[in-house]
Amino acid sequence: MSEREVSTKHFNGGNVFGRVEGDIKKETSRGGKEYISFTVNVSGSRCGSVTAYCRMWGEDRVAPFLKALKKNPHGHYWLKGFFGQYWNEQNQVFSNFTIFQFEERASDPRAAFILKGLVDQAQPVKTGQRILMHVAREGAEKENFELWSPDEKLLDLVEPGQLIEAKGYVRQECPEDDFGGSTGPVRAYVEQLRIF
Repeated sequence: MSEREVSTKHFNGGNVFGRVEGDIKKETSRGGKEYISFTVNVSGSRCGSVTAYCRMWGEDRVAPFLKALKKNPHGHYWLKGFFGQYWNEQNQVFSNFTIFQFEERASDPRAAFILKGLVDQAQPVKTGQRILMHVAREGAEKENFELWSPDEKLLDLVEPGQLIEAKGYVRQECPEDDFGGSTGPVRAYVEQLRIF
């Protein structure tokens, strides 16, 4: 199957459930487009002690969102959009969400993703498998992702070239232990994995 044939089957979805916290910043991209950036508290039993970094583009989305926040600044929101990652100069991976839709709705706090794309590299690690994959959606730039699949969730080992669907959370390695604490690095952990 060629990259072109697979691209129509690729998918990227991100969902953030939680409360907006801190300041909302108006920023301008390198290309001159304005957007807002903000953080959402998604701490809880699914993610551990985690903050999701979000941004929203377009006045048609931003104005209603800011109006809803002004009306209910402590409200719980379901924010829908795309999941993204970037690497800094020290090769650390950071996750974020680009939001295009919102709804005020109470739910368990979490930062979730659904990705469907091709595996570039898969390597065993002490706690499971590290997966490097990319999503090549029609009309969008190729997006690269680093996912971690814990041993207890790993039913099948993935291999380079396979088309997979990965569902999971941006969370700490151990979101909640017996003592009510959370430990470990914040990464994109796979909870469900399907190989096509």
